[in-house]
Amino acid sequence: MAAPARQATARSFRAVGILVPAGLLAAGVLTLNVVSGGPRALALLATFGTPLLAAAGGVLAGRRRWWLWPPLAAGLWLAAWLAHGLVQDAAGLALVALACLAAASGAGSVLPASSIRVGLVALAALDVALVWGTTSVNRATTTPSSAGRSKYVASVATGVAAGLWGLLFFVTPEVAATVPVVAGLAFATADARRRRL
Repeated sequence: MAAPARQATARSFRAVGILVPAGLLAAGVLTLNVVSGGPRALALLATFGTPLLAAAGGVLAGRRRWWLWPPLAAGLWLAAWLAHGLVQDAAGLALVALACLAAASGAGSVLPASSIRVGLVALAALDVALVWGTTSVNRATTTPSSAGRSKYVASVATGVAAGLWGLLFFVTPEVAATVPVVAGLAFATADARRRRL
């Protein structure tokens, strides 16, 4: 009796791990395209949700000095909000990285690894379909490539950041995959600003 109940619970957790990431991405795209004021609502959610998630990262990741994370997240949020240039970009990147670590740690503590793998594949497939299949997402993703020299800076910076970020696998089994892309975009943006000045 207990074994079938455990199997049913494991199946439901697997389904959650597969459906929730893809569902959240689809909900975000629908909010951007259908809901009036959707982009502003998502921007506000990211503005305040990212530092809150980053602050909770120490607890979710099971770190010993979890109490250091809230002041670190608050400092990074202030730097990303008030600073300029590379300092602002680096603070925003670090804040997103901490939030991704928190989300990955939280998901990893309640979901089986197999459902996380399948969910990530489904999320990547949905992302590819949205990028190449819808005009609004396509417009946002092709903007960096139409910025002259900045696309080369973004490409090189993303490659270097991915290589360096991948070294973290020597010390931790979980790494947020979006950080190198954000780093590449940050360098491309900084390069475009420097050339405009």
